[in-house]
Amino acid sequence: TFQDDDFFVFGKETAGLPKEILQANPETCLKLPMSDAVRSLNLSNSAAILLYEALRQTGFTGLT
Repeated sequence: TFQDDDFFVFGKETAGLPKEILQANPETCLKLPMSDAVRSLNLSNSAAILLYEALRQTGFTGLT
């Protein structure tokens, strides 16, 4: 469940997030589920999916 004060950190397309960040925050790290038939999602598509879902869950606050 997303909340108004949440923030997101994305890693490089080639490497992902540094292991230090993942290990320090295991309870708040998210993965986007994908089919085995898909090689990968690029960073901009991943960010768009996550941002839209966060906005949807928080009621699109401030958007008209």
